[in-house]
Amino acid sequence: MRRAPAFWAGLLCVMGGLSWTSCATLSEPETALDSACHFPAGTSLPGLTAGPDGPALLFTEVSGDTVAVRWAKWSATGWQDTVTIATGTDVLVNWADRPGLAFDGAGGGHAHWLVMDPRGDFCYGIETAHSQDGGRTWSAPDRPHRDTAVAEHGFGQWMVGGDGALFAWLDGRHFDGHPNPAKAPMEVRAARWTAAKGWSKETVLDSSACTCCPLATAPAGAAHLLTYRDRTAEEIRDFSEVLVGSDSAGMAALQTGPAPIGADGWQVAGCPVNGSALAAGTERTLAVWFTNAGDVPRIRSAWRTDGGAWSAITDLQQHQAVGRVAAAVDGRGHFHAAWMERIDEKPRLMGQCWNPQGNALLPAPVVLQEVDDARAGGFPTMTGLAGPGVMLAWTTTGKEAHVRSATWTPSP
Repeated sequence: MRRAPAFWAGLLCVMGGLSWTSCATLSEPETALDSACHFPAGTSLPGLTAGPDGPALLFTEVSGDTVAVRWAKWSATGWQDTVTIATGTDVLVNWADRPGLAFDGAGGGHAHWLVMDPRGDFCYGIETAHSQDGGRTWSAPDRPHRDTAVAEHGFGQWMVGGDGALFAWLDGRHFDGHPNPAKAPMEVRAARWTAAKGWSKETVLDSSACTCCPLATAPAGAAHLLTYRDRTAEEIRDFSEVLVGSDSAGMAALQTGPAPIGADGWQVAGCPVNGSALAAGTERTLAVWFTNAGDVPRIRSAWRTDGGAWSAITDLQQHQAVGRVAAAVDGRGHFHAAWMERIDEKPRLMGQCWNPQGNALLPAPVVLQEVDDARAGGFPTMTGLAGPGVMLAWTTTGKEAHVRSATWTPSP
């Protein structure tokens, strides 16, 4: 495909939340959600994060051959002030490898998306843009990776705080020209961006990781916790952690790790496309992930203390686990997690919550919403509200796929 130019501008598209999205109180059976908003047909790949004034939602919208990467902010009347960050005919819409957005709390915003590489199949790069005014206007695009390999670069995760931002991704440059691509190593790489210097040189955090499971990050003091599905020579694909920070030269730096989160022992000669999720509180961090070790599909959770020790693992699933996990902390310090299961062969989004001490607040996980576990349904996403509860978003499939969001305020 020919690489087409993308166009960036400031506030290209501003719409009131109720005039563009339809929001209503839910009255559907088998749901614990409070209210829901429907985005237009053609929207997908939602990504929720903490915005300058509350929840912020990044998503893609397809119109003909053109894909737009946009974000909107949440208010009492719905999603408002939609801003287009990038558009192009080469923007890649990938059900698992989603665009990302992060705000640093000081007016800085950072976004990334994927751009197809016309030189080969399944090849694409990462483009990023930055805002200095809370996301109203965005810079011209740049790239965190500087290689010219015909390969995949994706599954990026922002780590914000302090000056600039850190960014980690899966890097497949060693697949280019490898005599046996099945044995080629997928690396976890990171780089640091600052307004003064742009992107730093790249740092390899792990030289062999699973090829297409989403990464997850959470703040960890002055550093950032990064989790990813690892890969050993024996094809054990369990999750590992690293702590990432910045060194004196202004580069991303590996501070500790890699180290395992849990020893599931899942041996699989292929990527399950099922990542982990993290949610950081003041004293502990929740990790949630999927495994099929021993051909038993499970949703697992564990707690990491500020000292770096991990608790025993707890299994959360009630029925047939599918995975696709999400996690967040609300303004009270309560933890929330969501994931997909199949109940009587019907896919459902499930949820559980915990108090700040890590004690479960619900007797058992509850059904949040009927969802689609086909690829078109994508991954659920979650961010905390300023008060009690969380905001969730997912893609509804059917005749016309579109993004849907809802709030969840558990009542234990």
